[in-house]
Amino acid sequence: MSNSAVGKTYAFFDTPLNKKLVAEFEKNAADFFLFPPIETEKLILDEEKKELLRNLKAFDWIIFPDVSAVDYFLQALAENEIDFFELDAVRVCALGEAAADRLRFVQIHADLIPNNLEMNVIFTTIIEYIGSENLNGLSFLLPKEDLFALKIDKSLVEKKAEITELPVYQAKISNRHETIKLKTLLKGGAIDEFIFSAPEDLIALKHYFMGDSITETFSEIMVSAVDENTFQILRENNFKPHFFILR
Repeated sequence: MSNSAVGKTYAFFDTPLNKKLVAEFEKNAADFFLFPPIETEKLILDEEKKELLRNLKAFDWIIFPDVSAVDYFLQALAENEIDFFELDAVRVCALGEAAADRLRFVQIHADLIPNNLEMNVIFTTIIEYIGSENLNGLSFLLPKEDLFALKIDKSLVEKKAEITELPVYQAKISNRHETIKLKTLLKGGAIDEFIFSAPEDLIALKHYFMGDSITETFSEIMVSAVDENTFQILRENNFKPHFFILR
């Protein structure tokens, strides 16, 4: 670890990916906070929701908001013995390269990948791709986290599109007291640099700060990524990340 780390306070998620980081920071007596990760689990789909999966061809588009939505949606397809290639008949929008990469891994092509994940930019990107006059009557399927609201729904409905939400997973924060304390530290300026190790870290933060502006909270905090994929998703969410290199 470089000498520039002396006197700085870091934060990152307490995940297996960060074991090496923890060991290195402890060895160098650097100040850091560990954020508890959120826990995610699949939702058990009822017959009505399983029927949506069996009739994917009824939809014009599927929008995947994050990597977890992709993972749990594909898991639901596999558990219900539905071939992934059923998605070939549907246009796919992946919100960010990380979600698109998860789809590519199983040979599913994303037709549209907005490069900025502000909701108004996503909506504009969809409009420019489809055409405002063509949205009327188009049907969109949105696999998502159970309680997480996607503001894009309202914009599409205003254009007479049909939106079907499909909650495929739920996120749980196991230690809310610790979460509140750490949020207070972030907002109070006690952390100099936050290190992101995976796209799931940003999903976790969005649940920590549900209803609050993350970029505003992080306006005075250096944001770092350990790899290209995480760097990209931070840029897509309007952060100005650096690469963190462990020496």
